[in-house]
Amino acid sequence: MTNSTLTDVEVEQLRQTYDSYTHGHGMNASTLGEIYRKAKLPVTQEELERQIAAASSKKNGKLDFDDFLTVMTRQYETNPEEGATKVFEMLDTDKDGLISAEDLERCIKDFGENVTQEELKEMVLSADVDGDGLINFEEFLKVMTPSKVNGQK
Repeated sequence: MTNSTLTDVEVEQLRQTYDSYTHGHGMNASTLGEIYRKAKLPVTQEELERQIAAASSKKNGKLDFDDFLTVMTRQYETNPEEGATKVFEMLDTDKDGLISAEDLERCIKDFGENVTQEELKEMVLSADVDGDGLINFEEFLKVMTPSKVNGQK
C-alpha cells in the first residue's frame, strides 16, 4: 500500500505499534481503542466499530496491518495538525513547550523501546531548524505535516 500522507518512519512506527498490540492475530475495536487512548485521542465505541467495519479488508471485524494503516492515514488526513498537537504534548513530558532529547528518550522508553544518545541527537537535529538543540511546536509541525505547512502536495 502506498500513501503520501505518512512518512516511511511513521509507517515503521505504526508497524511496530501494530505488531506489539496484535502479535499476529489482527486488531479488533478494543485494541484500536487502546491505541487511541494511549495517543490521547478521544473516540467512541461506535466510531471504533465504524472504522473497523469500513477498513477490514476481510470483513471479519479485525484489521490486518494494511487495514490499520488505512485507518491511521485517514486519521492523519482528517486533522493532521490536531494529531501533531497531541503527539507534541505527549513528547513534551516536562510541559515547557519544547521537546528536548531527554523528552524524546523518556517517551521512547515509555513505549518499551531503546535508543542511543547518537540516535536521539540525530532525531533532534533533523527537526531543529533554529539550532537551539530543542524542537518547538512550529519545527515539530513542519516535520509532522510537511505538505500543509510547506504548501506541497
